[in-house]
Amino acid sequence: MESEYQLDSIFFALSDSKRRLILTELSEESKTVGDLASRFDLTMGAVSKNIKILENAELIYKSKRGRQVYCHMNFDIWRKVARFIAMQTKFWELRLNELESYIDTQALGEKNGH
Repeated sequence: MESEYQLDSIFFALSDSKRRLILTELSEESKTVGDLASRFDLTMGAVSKNIKILENAELIYKSKRGRQVYCHMNFDIWRKVARFIAMQTKFWELRLNELESYIDTQALGEKNGH
């Protein structure tokens, strides 16, 4: 990832269930701000606030067609997030394998009276 700030923004944006629901909706297709507001029975202000947080994290982007503002999923940033998670997964798998080996060694030592 480019920076700790970007990661913080992404995980903050993902920490809210309403924003995750918005992302789920946008993963299927782009929607207008009004569509999202009516879908979740939220005010335009509440949806706009959540969209702004998602947009600041670069998880989504907006475009304007006539008078309508559409929200779109930013799949490029999701690839970066996936790479970060894969890196963390690899790190923790190695640590857990080391722990398992240590426990096995200790158990074998106890079994042999050491």
